[in-house]
Amino acid sequence: MLLGGIWMSSPSSGSLFDARPICIIITEDSRKVLPSFKNSVDLIVTSPPYADARKKHYESIHPDHFVEWFRTFHEPLWNALKPSGSLVINIKDKIVNSVRHRYVWHTIEMLSSLGWFCIDDYIWHKPNPMPGYWPTRLRDGWEYCFHLAKSPKPYTNQNAVRKPIGDWVKARLSNMSENDLTRQNSVNKSGFGRNISRWADKKTVLPSNVISLPLVGVNKGHPAVFPPELPEFFIRLLSPPNGLIVDPFAGSGMTGLAATNLARDCILIENNKDYAKLAFRNLQDACADDKFEIELRFTDGQNICFPKQKVSPLFNLQKRHGLIKRTGRYDRHLQPVAG
Repeated sequence: MLLGGIWMSSPSSGSLFDARPICIIITEDSRKVLPSFKNSVDLIVTSPPYADARKKHYESIHPDHFVEWFRTFHEPLWNALKPSGSLVINIKDKIVNSVRHRYVWHTIEMLSSLGWFCIDDYIWHKPNPMPGYWPTRLRDGWEYCFHLAKSPKPYTNQNAVRKPIGDWVKARLSNMSENDLTRQNSVNKSGFGRNISRWADKKTVLPSNVISLPLVGVNKGHPAVFPPELPEFFIRLLSPPNGLIVDPFAGSGMTGLAATNLARDCILIENNKDYAKLAFRNLQDACADDKFEIELRFTDGQNICFPKQKVSPLFNLQKRHGLIKRTGRYDRHLQPVAG
């Protein structure tokens, strides 16, 4: 089937995924690029520009207009995801005239009305928030991470994010009462219950939906950098091995660092050329021993590869994920991928 100039076929497997992971950085509006990856993406994890924030760095979007602006991304995001795919949005609300503007909530409600399933709300807890003083508020020590999906039961691998149960279990289980040996239902008749003795041999537990990660020490040349451990958590949880990860507002490339570190291919889309170049440099610095491939693609057809390649890494990525059936086809936003 021909879509946007790219021949699509069933996903490939086997030796195609035995090679090193690939990260493609594309300097373009993600609404133009995403249609080329229809039904191919396992996870989109991103932090879109905050409303009216950092006007020198982004097109400034007033909070009152943010919902309608983000609505224009709904269809490209939805169509790029596989039926089992997920979308994770890290976003922070804004103070307007000393009151929190609820554009974030309204954006999630808008997406829900368009068919997205709101699977869970995560909190990124920042133990080292920026200092400051505000007459009616305290320091912002957290941000939202919303998990949405095309299905109420998207791909999830909880075992990939399990953590050690902790030393508390030794003391708690060393002195169990008779009630601890059988299931005890909640006294408020909620239907919930527990059997403490079943934890005797457990070594790990599921984490909570509060993720504690400190702020990045420096902004790495970009005004809004999240630590790579944040997208890494969701990549582990919500994408399969050899999955394809996309960040449509890539910034300095932290999602790319997380994805390649976990042996996933990724597409980073950033319409600011300076930030796209910055993402390329950050990935290049992390690419010790050529452990993954990077390609920076500009809309004028120029591209930069690291390490140098005879064949475009984008072409190899498209083959891996079933986006190319035969060579010689190209997409006007991606430029020629093979000759």
